[in-house]
Amino acid sequence: MTGGGETQRWLEDAWDRAEAAVVLVGGDDAGPLAGRRLLAEVYDDDALAELRELTTSGAFTGDICRCHGSLTVALLDAGGDFIGGGSCHGRDTVSWERGRFRDDLEVADPEGLSAFLHRYGVPWPAAAPAGGVGSPRVT
Repeated sequence: MTGGGETQRWLEDAWDRAEAAVVLVGGDDAGPLAGRRLLAEVYDDDALAELRELTTSGAFTGDICRCHGSLTVALLDAGGDFIGGGSCHGRDTVSWERGRFRDDLEVADPEGLSAFLHRYGVPWPAAAPAGGVGSPRVT
């Protein structure tokens, strides 16, 4: 990863604590994580390590796109409580704790992330919401 030092530190801590990950419907405007429809669950250690690599490797943009994202990858601790989440945007971006950090991550392997999600039955990238792919970024 490059840039995004505060976000990187948070990601390292969050993923170190994570015992599972879930993929949920909706992006940043979809309400609380606990109230969303579940699309996929990831508990296997090898799959968690793969998802971690796919959603944390890349370059931080220093800003955010205008769309709210199409789905969210959320991390769960050993007690099943949410640690936090990252909304998926366009075809290649994850915005971890967007309201807190306001710094999108352009993932290093968007095709790999898409393939991973497809293995779990999650079509991503999904059809872009209004203001989605190609939207200007805002700071």
